[in-house]
Amino acid sequence: MESVESQNLAAKNHLDILDSVHSPCWLHRPEPGLPYYNLIWANKAAIQRFGQPYTAASRVAFVDAKPPPHIEFLTNTMQRLHELVMVKGLQQERRIDPTQTLCNLFENVKPTEPVFDLILKPFKLDLHGEQTVVCLTQVVETFEANRSESIRASILQQQSPIHSYLFDREGVLIIASVKAAAKLQAKGGLQVSKCHLKDVLEMDGHAQAEAATVALQAIFEEKRSSYRITLRSIKSPGVYKWTMYEMWPAVDTIVNQPAVLVSAYNVTHQRELELQLETAKEQLLRQNLQLEAAKCKLEADQVKLEGRQAALRLRLKQALRLAKAPRTTVDTLTVADKAIALLDMLLEGEKGESLDLKEVMAVRNAMVETTDLRQPLNLGDQLLNKSGLSTEVGQAMVDLLQGDSHSGAKRLAKTHLSFSLRRDSGMAAPVQGRRKSSFDRSRRLSRDVSQKMCVPIEEDCAIEEGGTLAACNSGMDSSLYLPKGQVGTAIVPVVERLLQDAGNNWSFDVFELAEASDNRPLSTLGFYLLKGAGLTKAFDLAEDRLANYLQKVETGYNANPYHSRTHAAGVLQSMHMLAQNGLIQEGVLDETLQLACYMAAICHDFGHPGVTNDFLIKTRHELAIFYNDISPLENMHAASVYQLLYSTSELQFAERALPELKMMMRSSIIELILGTDMKKHFSTLSRFQAISPKAAVDALGAAERHPWMPGCGSSGSDKPCGLGRLAGLPIDSKLLVAQIALKAADIGHLSAPKEVHKRWTAQLTEEFFRQGDDERARDMKISPLMDRNDSAGMVKSQVGFYEIVAMPMFRALIELIPGTQPMLDGVLANYEYWHNLNAQ
Repeated sequence: MESVESQNLAAKNHLDILDSVHSPCWLHRPEPGLPYYNLIWANKAAIQRFGQPYTAASRVAFVDAKPPPHIEFLTNTMQRLHELVMVKGLQQERRIDPTQTLCNLFENVKPTEPVFDLILKPFKLDLHGEQTVVCLTQVVETFEANRSESIRASILQQQSPIHSYLFDREGVLIIASVKAAAKLQAKGGLQVSKCHLKDVLEMDGHAQAEAATVALQAIFEEKRSSYRITLRSIKSPGVYKWTMYEMWPAVDTIVNQPAVLVSAYNVTHQRELELQLETAKEQLLRQNLQLEAAKCKLEADQVKLEGRQAALRLRLKQALRLAKAPRTTVDTLTVADKAIALLDMLLEGEKGESLDLKEVMAVRNAMVETTDLRQPLNLGDQLLNKSGLSTEVGQAMVDLLQGDSHSGAKRLAKTHLSFSLRRDSGMAAPVQGRRKSSFDRSRRLSRDVSQKMCVPIEEDCAIEEGGTLAACNSGMDSSLYLPKGQVGTAIVPVVERLLQDAGNNWSFDVFELAEASDNRPLSTLGFYLLKGAGLTKAFDLAEDRLANYLQKVETGYNANPYHSRTHAAGVLQSMHMLAQNGLIQEGVLDETLQLACYMAAICHDFGHPGVTNDFLIKTRHELAIFYNDISPLENMHAASVYQLLYSTSELQFAERALPELKMMMRSSIIELILGTDMKKHFSTLSRFQAISPKAAVDALGAAERHPWMPGCGSSGSDKPCGLGRLAGLPIDSKLLVAQIALKAADIGHLSAPKEVHKRWTAQLTEEFFRQGDDERARDMKISPLMDRNDSAGMVKSQVGFYEIVAMPMFRALIELIPGTQPMLDGVLANYEYWHNLNAQ
């Protein structure tokens, strides 16, 4: 550079001198924070070589169009020049790429311009009458033979000195560092000019091309700031080498095109350590999971044990309290039960001399004297004279339980006994002419159910302490029912929640469902359980007709305080819980008998007039006459629901089922409904207690299979016909178990939460009182516990009913079907409540 001897000359002289210099020169003022030069003046050589300077606006626009890395580079350059030249006054020499430093100064800077050496120094200039320091830059030409390679090598050296490569966007190698090039030569004599990225990657198999494509795509298409990949190659048999490749986007400054910088590192040792660490982590994680699972199991077992201990403590507490309570002294064992017990002693090898001969003679005499081996001997005399019950309660129990209602001899003996008691007590009175009763509810029972079906309204009854009914008021709107023929009726959230709760809750409150479903608990719950249990699909039931039928059955329930649609819904829910928690698992119920149980629960009190069988018989009601005094109500229930079913094709929901299946369903439903007659209680319970689980297990292999039953044989299902403990029972024994289950469900409110049970007790008391009112209006003797003037009503018989009927039946059921234990727990809790109440 030609020397400038004095910086104190006038500015014009300075510029004239610089303008005559042959090398390009210019004056500019770099300012920190700006990515471009503030060009003040350029000499002729600079303009001739690089073209006219940009205007200020053009220069700003040109720079703003560049990518952020370029702008950052220029901004940093201006910052360094300002500090070194303008502030510190130092002279600087640097080698530059014209496309990076001159592109924002002159118009004709070409990308192919060679690299220049620049000399920069401070220069005082008189601008607008003031001395100002600016930067004087002079270009010094260089003439190196391998200038492009030097630039690229410099870039590589700046980025990474180890195994570095520069590839273009097609993956072709542009340049490699000395060490990297030597490595390529050693690798099969590869030439740098013919190498591709896939040739550099060391990898097992033949996936190098795919790995190279993914890497180039990550850098050039996905615009990642960096990309890293670790590949494994075989060093020797069983020995592997791991190489990590790091890649960064770069620019080939010679052609100003995007490129990718690649560095390779041997990470075999590191990878081995990582693999060992990962293996150790996996083992530790596996051990932690095992420990966590063991901990969870222990906690779950502990919770189960605590629950069992709490339940056992509760049962022990109840048992101790019950043991101290006085017991009703009634021998409820039937003659058949006693005979079977004696035979069992012989079968078990007891010696004949060890038998009590008096007991044998008593059983022998009882068998000679009795007309019904399945009834307790002298039950009436026991209840009236030896039980410790009051006369009224004893008579009520006799009316409820004495003999089968179809036994003429029993009826005759019972009538004679009743007349004798009345005569002895001075209560006998001639029956006056029958008055017409304004409360003759029994007349509401229609002869033609399909034409005169009632539309009942449930009643909301207030309950006093002790279960006494205080008042009953009209409740739900009778016009609110499921739309006829519409299966998919919208269910409000509260009903949906209650339906889900009904499927798995022993303490379900059916009154809540009745209130939430607009007094449609039976049809709503019935359709939900039948469909949810898969029975509609298993038997190909027409769901629209089934919905119609359930609605008709529901409207056929009269507005009785107790025997109502709500009661039927409660029995259905209890039957479902018994089925799902023992009867199905033990192999008692297949799908056919399960459907029969659900339908029997739905229909078991259909059209109930709110009075007892004895009332119908005493008043010579047309039902008693029609059915010859044999379970008139139960016969009517079973007959009426089938009369309804066959009244129109729109209700025949099982038409697609096989005829044999429909016949079995009909016979099962009839037997189940007839079995709810309490006068058959001891007979049914006695036969039930004779069922032997061991015999059922022995017979399991020979259990009869019916190919037409769903889930069996040729029906197309792989489901076996029952694999439970009781699956080997004969069909009549399974039906007997189902009868006991329905009987338990029929009085299932005895196991309900106390307040729900008290409400049912109050409503049954009111129903009894209404029959007593009717009997008073007819000048009849008021049945025991049905006199409204005696406010206690049936509450007085609660303890006796629990001891004689409920608890023995529930205990027998739990012994055969252990899964139904929650029902007995509820029964014991309510029994304790009534016992304590009576003791006050």
